[in-house]
Amino acid sequence: MNIYDTKSVRCSRCGRFIGEIAYDAIITFPKCGKCVNPLHENEDKVSYTISKYSHNVEAMV
Repeated sequence: MNIYDTKSVRCSRCGRFIGEIAYDAIITFPKCGKCVNPLHENEDKVSYTISKYSHNVEAMV
C-alpha cells in the first residue's frame, strides 16, 4: 500500500488528525481520544474517591 491508496481521517467533533485508512474504507463519525472520553484524568479520580468513601461521610470531611 502506498501513499496514494490511503486517506486521512479527522475527528468529526474537533477536526484533529487521527490517522490514515484505505481509500475505499468507510468510517462514520470518527472521534479522537479526547472527544470519546471528555472527562479529564483528575475528574475520574475525584468521582472514584467520592464513590469509594460514600458509605462513610466522616472519612470525606
